[in-house]
Amino acid sequence: MMQKVIFILFLIITISSTVFAEELRTETYLKIPKGTYIRVINQKLVSTQLADEGDIVTFINPTDIWLGETKVIPKRTIFEGFIEELNEPVQGTNGALKIKMNKLILPQGDTLDMDAYVTLKGSSTIGGEMTPPMEYAKMPHYINYPGVYKGVLQYVPGKKKFFGQHTVIKPGAELVLELNEDLKCIDTDY
Repeated sequence: MMQKVIFILFLIITISSTVFAEELRTETYLKIPKGTYIRVINQKLVSTQLADEGDIVTFINPTDIWLGETKVIPKRTIFEGFIEELNEPVQGTNGALKIKMNKLILPQGDTLDMDAYVTLKGSSTIGGEMTPPMEYAKMPHYINYPGVYKGVLQYVPGKKKFFGQHTVIKPGAELVLELNEDLKCIDTDY
């Protein structure tokens, strides 16, 4: 009789733990794959003139992001990161910065870790363009056609270049995040 009671208790515990485990599995995790681009909008002025390495930078998501039929990142999600690298402008090169995103804050307050860089025109370095030359020099170029040998003077860029400008990302500027690792998201129903 005691064995039957223990066996029945064992069955009840086994069945209830299986049902409880099934309830835990209902919260699904979705992965946004590495290399995905996410459109974001800048929240405040970011400039190589005003910022320092390590300064916090925030961007906001202007639209819902869907993975199939599931909304994984809702509108007004905040992406938070920091300035990883900052180069001041110098003779011949504009200022440049590199922004690493490490946190995603959902509208209800949940936080997810992420690994991404802010990109502009396909590069994670924003700015850093070469400046135009200050002077042009005349240089002879010779044209050699069969039976004709002529010289022509052409202008070529000189060695001196203008001093670089500071790179500025204005509030409201639209940029793109590129994920460096898969982003694990919870199925959101809001």
